[in-house]
Amino acid sequence: MNNIRKACVEAIFREFEDHGDAIRPAYADGWGEIEARRSLGHITGLMDIDVTDLVDIVIDTINKEL
Repeated sequence: MNNIRKACVEAIFREFEDHGDAIRPAYADGWGEIEARRSLGHITGLMDIDVTDLVDIVIDTINKEL
């Protein structure tokens, strides 16, 4: 179970780093206003989170790990 959790966290951070659609700035090109802190497991700043896309990332990751 711990491996699945780690894989899901990594997938979410990768989505952010790739400037995907699930996590994006709340306005225009505000990518510089969002900060990812892997060591803390946090992504902070003014952002728009598409919950459906985020859930899809988690489900896809779980399916790959099983």
